[in-house]
Amino acid sequence: MNAVVLLGPPGAGKGTVAEVLVDKGYRHVSTGDLLREQIRLETPLGLEAKQLMDQGKFVPDDVVVGMIRDLLSSRAAESNYLFDGFPRTLVQAEKLDELLGSLNGTLEEVVLLECPDDVIVERLSGRRTCSKCGSVYHVKFNPASNEDLCDIEGCELTQRPDDNAETIRKRLVVYAEQTAPLITYYEAKGLVHPIDATQRIDQVRAAVLEKLG
Repeated sequence: MNAVVLLGPPGAGKGTVAEVLVDKGYRHVSTGDLLREQIRLETPLGLEAKQLMDQGKFVPDDVVVGMIRDLLSSRAAESNYLFDGFPRTLVQAEKLDELLGSLNGTLEEVVLLECPDDVIVERLSGRRTCSKCGSVYHVKFNPASNEDLCDIEGCELTQRPDDNAETIRKRLVVYAEQTAPLITYYEAKGLVHPIDATQRIDQVRAAVLEKLG
């Protein structure tokens, strides 16, 4: 069992990188997706997580690690995993090492998508979405023919509430606080491979594939 951890701020392009690695045989593991699935299935972990979330509290490390443990234990034969959104804390990173060790697995690489805050803010604050078909536009990089209306449905385009500049900068502060210790932890192990995420999407994908090749 081999694993890759994908780190990067919101808007750095983790989703597009994940897509190309899935095409190369990696199983994409998103903790957000796992959490929603556990809640839907009403598992013990899902019920605990839902109770905490309903109270406006964060899901603790042991619950998140428990979900990952259940997943890996049930699918031990699958050889390649891509972790996106996990680990988020130093405790989670240490637990992942323990878990992989217990399953004879190896953390091979930590891909770090690097992108300046100003670029992230420009990317995310410029996003606009069609509420009917879900098409995503950008006021600068991928504008609709009519800047206010979807090319497909003709519906008014909207901005997600968390895509305003102030909220984005707050999210970036939280990301930096959480991720800095992780980067230091993995750098000490010689696992971190930084990628310039300001490049075109195809260039970022190619750089990641080269690192993992």
